[in-house]
Amino acid sequence: MPLGLQLRLSLLFTALLYLGPLFAGIGRHPWPVVPGFVALFVMWTMVMRPAQWPRDLAGWKKPEALLRVAATVAMQILLVVVLHAIGRGIGALLPEAASIPVSMPLTVALLSIPFSRLTLEPEKLAFLRGHLDEVPDDLAVELESQRADRLVAPFLRLPDDTDEVELMKRLVALAPSLTSAALLDALDRALRNTGGPCLAARRALILQATSVAAADTCAGRAEPVRALRVAEGHRNLLHLLTMRLQDLLRQRPQVEDDCPTITALRAAATQATAMDRMRPASAEARAA
Repeated sequence: MPLGLQLRLSLLFTALLYLGPLFAGIGRHPWPVVPGFVALFVMWTMVMRPAQWPRDLAGWKKPEALLRVAATVAMQILLVVVLHAIGRGIGALLPEAASIPVSMPLTVALLSIPFSRLTLEPEKLAFLRGHLDEVPDDLAVELESQRADRLVAPFLRLPDDTDEVELMKRLVALAPSLTSAALLDALDRALRNTGGPCLAARRALILQATSVAAADTCAGRAEPVRALRVAEGHRNLLHLLTMRLQDLLRQRPQVEDDCPTITALRAAATQATAMDRMRPASAEARAA
């Protein structure tokens, strides 16, 4: 199941948790029902946010852990009280006949806990909410790669003649969501896994790899060399890469070691020219 769908289902089941005290208020049930819902809310945090709770007896002895637990419980109490108060306000506007048995909202809130857990793992929920300190490093890398793959997928569907201005707009729009390294790795994976030329995606990788942002944040990764590999066999892409490298080296001369050598660029250009000459001959042979 896609991670986005898992999140939406988890949010749906979490909404059932919030509906519990709301419905109890609409049913005009007295305030003594609040502790029961608080217990369910706290149980939800223990199941879906286990990192918020100490894992052993030694953890409970730490003042910062106790403070975190107290803050978590206080937040759940506040949520339940507010929801119950809103429900009572709504219930006051309804006729007396519109009563709700207290077992129904309690059951709804209780069922939300196992359904939320079955839909989405706590570590993935923490990742999607930005609580990266609660996610194991290996899982965080895997999920970040999956998210990056989804974000760059539209580049593979762009027409081959998409211009650089449109590609730059799309790359800039991704900047708040992905680092240059993650973006380049995702584009590279996508190009390796696809069978077509995907010239727009190749051009996007070249633009990103030769950007000042990539030079500043990806030092030592030799991203322009990767761009050369992506451009091999395409004279237009090699021309774009050459022009971009000239601009980059004027602005960041210190990244010269990360860039392909003149010899490598000339060899790639010679190979691309030879391939261009071979294509018409191959087409004529097939026609004959």
